[in-house]
Amino acid sequence: MDFIIIHGSPGNGKTTVAKEIHKRLEGPPWFEFGWIPEFTKKNPYTNISQKEEEQMSFENYILVCKNYYKHGFENVLLTDLDDVRMLDIPEVFKDYDYVIVTLYSEEDAVIKERILTRDNGNEFRNWEQSVNANRLIRNRRTLPNEYRIRSDNHTPEQIVDMIAEILKNHIKTESFSLEKYDRSEYFTYIEGYSYENL
Repeated sequence: MDFIIIHGSPGNGKTTVAKEIHKRLEGPPWFEFGWIPEFTKKNPYTNISQKEEEQMSFENYILVCKNYYKHGFENVLLTDLDDVRMLDIPEVFKDYDYVIVTLYSEEDAVIKERILTRDNGNEFRNWEQSVNANRLIRNRRTLPNEYRIRSDNHTPEQIVDMIAEILKNHIKTESFSLEKYDRSEYFTYIEGYSYENL
């Protein structure tokens, strides 16, 4: 596999699962979107909107991941992308073999507990926002090459076992149209984001 994208709202265990995949696959490159530096935090004198900065960060992120693939790495792991960016993944990786593994929960209480008690350094605590995003993700149409795994009733090890089966049996979707997907069903934190312009 060229790229493995782990997706889901906060509290569904993306980082925990990515760590387990990273260990199981013996250390493929792994990039969380939040690891891309935010320029405005480094330089407060630069006048740039959050939307413009997120766009540049997304482009940089994809270039870095593709560059690792270009240099012979496989199973490059991507995590923590903004939900609405899932609509861009089929296009930016159309010439590659990739899967999107989306983690979701059926139990809102599990997400709430995970958000409020996690100790992985993530300061996000808005569990209501995560519950709402999870509902959007859980109930919408799947994307090309997307697989969904319920995370609130499986251990990270069990989830990675399921992902291993997905990777073993995956057949790439060669042709698709994103016109049938409704962008209003995708959550975003980006200020100034316009569904009409994308």
